[in-house]
Amino acid sequence: MSRSTEVKVAGSYDSLSELREKLLGLRVETVAEATGIASERLRAVEAGAPASVLELELLGDAYGIDADALYDRPIVLADGCAIGALASLDEFRDVGQLTRVRIVRAANAARDLIALRGLLGDEIAALPKLSSPNPVQSPYEQGAALARELRKLLGLGVEPIASMRDLVSVLLPGVQVLYADLGHQGPAGLSFADATRGPAVVLNLRGKNENAAVRRFSLAHELCHLLVDWNDALPLASISGYLSDAGLEREQRANGFAVRFLCPETVVYRLRDAHEDEALRVVMGEYKLHYQAARLYLRNEANFHLPERLPSLLPDPSLEAVEAPRAVLEFPLPEVPPERRGSFAEAAVRAWSRALLSRDAFGEQLRVTAGAELERVADYFGLDIPEDDAIAS
Repeated sequence: MSRSTEVKVAGSYDSLSELREKLLGLRVETVAEATGIASERLRAVEAGAPASVLELELLGDAYGIDADALYDRPIVLADGCAIGALASLDEFRDVGQLTRVRIVRAANAARDLIALRGLLGDEIAALPKLSSPNPVQSPYEQGAALARELRKLLGLGVEPIASMRDLVSVLLPGVQVLYADLGHQGPAGLSFADATRGPAVVLNLRGKNENAAVRRFSLAHELCHLLVDWNDALPLASISGYLSDAGLEREQRANGFAVRFLCPETVVYRLRDAHEDEALRVVMGEYKLHYQAARLYLRNEANFHLPERLPSLLPDPSLEAVEAPRAVLEFPLPEVPPERRGSFAEAAVRAWSRALLSRDAFGEQLRVTAGAELERVADYFGLDIPEDDAIAS
């Protein structure tokens, strides 16, 4: 697809059509498909016909902006909003139109999760502070140094990481991890951080991430973006897996970080005189790197020259067991979008069980109606439903 020639990501927008076209570069037909609003009706609303509350809520969800802001003219994009940073990325303009909407909805879930945790009074743990990358080093060398530093801070030594999913949950609880269906051709991961989002990682459930070894690498890669590329003063929005000229060094650094955080360099150095089968057994079998990462790592650091593809590579069921997002894949209501399952749904149901959310509001958080079997979600997380649906005063 051709990239929009007119991109505006900050300030104000005089109309809904300008917001759609210049902020996110979306066609009317794409927004109609994503929201369920007919194309003809959407064009009428953009031309000035009064919009219903539901229509503005649907549009706000597609554009990543609070529905209340869509009533105003001009429509103002808040300073420091990650949606503006997201829309400015070449990578965002290069993905398909529906994938853009899915990315924005994942960003919305990251925003709403923070609001839920604020409602619950949850304390968001601070992220560890890493050193600034050394500008004299190559991006891969920077990533390696940062990986060593984080392993030391977390007391990991050189031992394998059994589960990246669990490591982030236990040792880095300030990072919110969500999962979304971004399509088989969509990005492997996203990172968001601003005043109302995250810090959050969103992992694609599709494509290469269906391999648990790739998914744990993607999580480590996104972790680097949050710990290194976000400076608290400016919003962060990152789409990984697309090496644009502007983001090439940042992506190389995150790749260097991910592979060495999962498998320290000292482990590979010890394998330089080993047979290639033994080297693969250690790097893939013990440290759980996926083959392409292991192949490049062993070539660069131990001078092994392995084929581009292994003849056969069976999935590791033990790795899938410790890396799978069970509360997402096994969620009791399949109509709930993946990004609003798991940790998101757990926070929402806690708020509902404490009567901090009404049944209607709880359903809205999960993007289902109040008539859905919401009790099944409470049962899944082992929580009681409130005696009534009144919001606590």
